[in-house]
Amino acid sequence: MARPGFQGHPAGPLLLLLLLPPVFRHGDRAPLASYPTDPHKEVASTLWPRGLGQLTEEGVRQQLELGRFLRSRYKDFLSPEYRREEVYIRSTDFDRTLESAQANLAGLFPEAAPGRSEATWRPIPVHTVPVTEDKLLRFPTRSCPRYRELLREATEAAEYQTALEGWTDFLTRLENFTGLPLVGEPLRKAWKVLDTLICQQAHGLSLPSWASPDVLQTLAQISALDIGAHVGPPQAAEKAQLSGGILLDAILANFSRVQRLGLPLKMVMYSAHDSTLLALQGALGLYDGHTPPYAACLGFEFRRRLEEENVTVSLFYRNDSAGQPLTLRLPGCPAPCPLSRFRQLTALARPPAHGIPCHGSHEPATPAATVVPLLAGAVAVLAALSMGLGLLAWRPGCLRAWGGPV
Repeated sequence: MARPGFQGHPAGPLLLLLLLPPVFRHGDRAPLASYPTDPHKEVASTLWPRGLGQLTEEGVRQQLELGRFLRSRYKDFLSPEYRREEVYIRSTDFDRTLESAQANLAGLFPEAAPGRSEATWRPIPVHTVPVTEDKLLRFPTRSCPRYRELLREATEAAEYQTALEGWTDFLTRLENFTGLPLVGEPLRKAWKVLDTLICQQAHGLSLPSWASPDVLQTLAQISALDIGAHVGPPQAAEKAQLSGGILLDAILANFSRVQRLGLPLKMVMYSAHDSTLLALQGALGLYDGHTPPYAACLGFEFRRRLEEENVTVSLFYRNDSAGQPLTLRLPGCPAPCPLSRFRQLTALARPPAHGIPCHGSHEPATPAATVVPLLAGAVAVLAALSMGLGLLAWRPGCLRAWGGPV
């Protein structure tokens, strides 16, 4: 029998699963924007009847499939039906992430899926906070002076400038093709062109003659350069403290609190964006130069061996629904990684205890209230946890997505 504070469920020989915090990108969506010469611009309302940036039917299907994958993987750990004390779902406040969470839950808990039984069907709550107040799944740029300074250092580095200069002619030609100003502008503008083209291509729409595979590949390389400046060197660890390290710190804090209080919580699900996953990958030292596809999922699995107190952390990355998820290894640690070593290796990428230098002063580091509001058994509400996993009332105005969630 597991002693108090170490509740769990068998997960293979002599192993107990303790907590699962999967972080996933929303499903397939319509393009976020168009460009002046877009041949499909005039019929966008017909092509994307729900609007730009909205989840598509394919996106719903992808999330249903991800939910079914999670059900299959954890069928012996999660209850067959949704229980609020076991599962908590947190989403950013965007239609596409909220709907993705609901579709995922329909796959994870098929008995609760709409249409199974109108008489007994109950929706599963998905928690969120207003975009302007989200301090967990959105990260800083213009609102955090220190982050802007770090980003400026990265974009002024010789390696970055050399790569950018090599693409000047390409961006000039792309300006003529698209009607957008791109030379000397933030590289995210070029990424938006790529995003529009990829979305259109994925939905069987014809692309302009200039949008060759080579052009798409070059745009992907430009996007990777931009992402690398945000999550990679120089000063990658400090950037992580202001972005993905915040979520990583919350995940670790949640596990500690759940185990210490003996809560029945089993899964904390995060429905977010590729920018969220990229920042988290950066904090873990696992960014590989590729943008997470729709419905990509980075999973954490906290386990311990029977009769032992030593906990390990396993990481997996599901970026292809047709194949098995990839087992990830934290640099400098075996897989699975002992929790103590995991904490040690990620310490510099997580917010320091004394706070984060943003807006010219040190703002509070991760607060105590980072765990979901759950009932301790069925007796009382844990007031100490009442703020929830993302209702972090700290660092006001400090954090914002580096170009907006995608």
